[in-house]
Amino acid sequence: MKHALRLFYLPNEGAEGDQVGPRHAFERALAEGNLSAYQAYSYLARAKVLGDHRLALEELLNTAREFAPDVIFVQHINDRYRVDQTYLKQLKAIPSKPKLVVWEGDAYGQFIKTMSATLKAVMAESNLAFLVGLGYLAEAVRKAGAPKIRLAPHSYDSVRFDLPWEPARQRSLDAVMIANLHNIKRIPGLHLPGGRQRKQLANAFHQSLGERFAVYGGGTGWQGKSYARGPIPFHEQGDKIRSAWMSVTWDQFPALPMYSSDRLPISLACGVPHLTNYQSGYERVFGGIPGLYWFHTPKEAVDIALYLLSMPVDRRMELGMAAAEHMRRHFHADKVYGDMLQIIKDELFPERELVRA
Repeated sequence: MKHALRLFYLPNEGAEGDQVGPRHAFERALAEGNLSAYQAYSYLARAKVLGDHRLALEELLNTAREFAPDVIFVQHINDRYRVDQTYLKQLKAIPSKPKLVVWEGDAYGQFIKTMSATLKAVMAESNLAFLVGLGYLAEAVRKAGAPKIRLAPHSYDSVRFDLPWEPARQRSLDAVMIANLHNIKRIPGLHLPGGRQRKQLANAFHQSLGERFAVYGGGTGWQGKSYARGPIPFHEQGDKIRSAWMSVTWDQFPALPMYSSDRLPISLACGVPHLTNYQSGYERVFGGIPGLYWFHTPKEAVDIALYLLSMPVDRRMELGMAAAEHMRRHFHADKVYGDMLQIIKDELFPERELVRA
């Protein structure tokens, strides 16, 4: 009788343990018998400790060989940790002959911020690639050589977000935006796709709500704006979101179908309605989520905000709680990564009789 999968996880994290959601999801899968063995190797953190990229590549190869995985699950590897197809072929040729699976959580443009050479090499050697958006990005990944492409949207973890709270009836803000706005090549007004609309959206909310609206985020694009309150650590955004009656954003790369940043699941999981720009396919991926509203223009977004503020407080609180419950069922990291594990088994090991360890 054959065993459940052995998973070797390569998280993208500056400090070991930063990838809270997937780490917890894989640890839970191991505890519940959905994996027979699991090991995480924080490749960026180890490279920093070793101080030599060649040694880092050797250590990764040796660690994988010793663990003998069925699957190597790579997360967002790029030119900060250079690998080529020759190295990746070596990694896949260790005695256990693992399948290479990649989850790419970044959005990319067609002309600005395209995939790095390293990421293209990983895609070319992958057996299965999960993306957070499809359309032209799926086409680019397929052109790079990925044989199988699937959608896996962003998730959230309940270690940092969706913590127990007593929703406040009085809040310091009506709406909050958690978003950076960087200038490309330090040229004022030149942003990634969607950046110009993000700023227009913030200006429209400030004009409508005044001091009851705030933006938390970095980037020179916010300089001089009275509503901009500066960057905050990633884990603090939940408190800022809960200080308002709604969160609002205009995601970058708005032409990327079915893409949303992690702001959507985080905001809704915090029990606060979320307003975001519409992207093709949203009704299929995010349709029917209570508390989620999409719009096409800043003016439409402001109208939705005023509509929500026209509700009695109890109704707004109920809407937020319903949103959080939906996120727990469908967009928690345990659910999203658990689904990815099942897809890996279905797609790459259809002949294997997987049993609990």
